[in-house]
Amino acid sequence: MKLYRAVKVRLYPNREERALLDQTFGCCRFIYNKMLEERIKVYKELKDDKETLYAHTYQTEREYKGQFPFLKEVDAKALQCEWRHLKSAYDGFFRNIKKGIKKGSPRFKSKRSKQSYTTFNINNNCKLDFRKKRLKLPKIKTWIRYRDNRMFHEEIHHITVSKNRSGTYFASILIETEHTLLPKQVIREETIIGFDMSVSKFLIAKEIELSSPRWYRTEEGKLKKLHRALSRKKKGSSNRNKVRVKLARLYEKIGNRKLDWVHKLTFCMSQHFEGIILENLNIKGMQQFNSGVSKSVTLDFSWNQFINILKYKMEDRGGYLVLIDRYFPSSKLCSKCGFKNKDVKLTDRVWTCPKCSAHHDRDINASINIKKEGLKCLKNNHIKIINNNAAAGTAVDAFGEDVRLMLYQPSSMNYESPPIREG
Repeated sequence: MKLYRAVKVRLYPNREERALLDQTFGCCRFIYNKMLEERIKVYKELKDDKETLYAHTYQTEREYKGQFPFLKEVDAKALQCEWRHLKSAYDGFFRNIKKGIKKGSPRFKSKRSKQSYTTFNINNNCKLDFRKKRLKLPKIKTWIRYRDNRMFHEEIHHITVSKNRSGTYFASILIETEHTLLPKQVIREETIIGFDMSVSKFLIAKEIELSSPRWYRTEEGKLKKLHRALSRKKKGSSNRNKVRVKLARLYEKIGNRKLDWVHKLTFCMSQHFEGIILENLNIKGMQQFNSGVSKSVTLDFSWNQFINILKYKMEDRGGYLVLIDRYFPSSKLCSKCGFKNKDVKLTDRVWTCPKCSAHHDRDINASINIKKEGLKCLKNNHIKIINNNAAAGTAVDAFGEDVRLMLYQPSSMNYESPPIREG
């Protein structure tokens, strides 16, 4: 099976290279806004005549080059990609309308936000020199220095060059790889774990606890100070631009720390577990709470980002990430007898089952129920579960760089590799 992988590297262009990259950013932004402006104008004029509207032919980037000669100075493929980006934006807009999701139509690009452009590798015009750590891009005569130690032998499909608000440049290199590992059809029950998401502690299970470092809250005071300083500066002044860059760098620092922590944590989880069971949470609904929940699930840690990264890392090892239904009453079910206690409130951190008198910690009880429901989902998908009854664990806090899961595995757990599906 063929998969696309992206390798993102930091670029260090000199003054001339930065000027050429910024010129390409500006031309791509210009032609995107021109195409969007044309579509908005045509829609307003022909919205009552649907047949003529659908048959209308819009201008291409070649026609725009004839009107604006400065567009010929940059990469032609980068300009062609802007039409694809605009089409993708409109496709997503109409898709959301069909689903009943209220989101705005495509907006004009601003030079004050993140800048990017995409170019395709044609006739080997995109090259990498791994020994000297240099990158060759179309329309730029010199090689741009980059910093990264990763090497690959696959052919480059396309490259997306971007510039953050803090002024740093990156290149995301897309390559096509072969993925031969198929999902496991036999997994051990002791390598399957169910987690309950906790706002204060991130993930809780009966065996382990994974804590969030709260990267945003640790820097929240500095952010408020810089936001106040930015609001006092005169718009367009050099002093305001200095504070803006400082604020952008701090946001970038928080994002890099959070992403680094997520990658390390998900890598350890994919190594230790063959099956991970979580809840499919309604993050948009949780953002409406004013009790700090919104900051935790979006700023301290990004739940959707964590799920997406964990999913592909589990698939790379043949494991499974199971998301159970968000309406499953994991916190109200007794993990001992299965009784549903409708009187349990969100503020009740511990409760006692009225039927069997079992005393429950809310989060641990929910994680046990989540695991049971996940096991049912795996069995319904014809995944064989082997129970050796020999697994134990200890709690761990995943702070900073040390995010290793300290799991105890007795010698009786030695086993042969389970068979995988052929074909």
